[in-house]
Amino acid sequence: MNEPATAIEAAVAASPLHQLKDELDIVIPTIRNLDFLEMWRPFLQPYHLIIVQDGDPSKAIKVPNGFDYELYNRNDINRILGPKASCISFKDSACRCFGYMVSKKKYIFTIDDDCFVS
Repeated sequence: MNEPATAIEAAVAASPLHQLKDELDIVIPTIRNLDFLEMWRPFLQPYHLIIVQDGDPSKAIKVPNGFDYELYNRNDINRILGPKASCISFKDSACRCFGYMVSKKKYIFTIDDDCFVS
């Protein structure tokens, strides 16, 4: 049972896409725990994740172990942007725009928290 996962992980690791590791951030807007990342682990784990929590900032968002990530919520956006924070809307996944803003990488890929590997 472990062989196909290992073969997939090996194929993904050998992929030219992983050459972008230092040039690509993954931005994820979310309102829920990020358990869905487990199925994406072979593809996304090498990259830095910028997670922008939508909704209630007091709710703790759980990220699976082993991912390199930054997690921002509305309080962080208010603190960082001050009076300009209202330009980042919430409750419509447009909060991902904040992730685009804080990324320092050449490329940005975004994925919703309800996207599953087929």
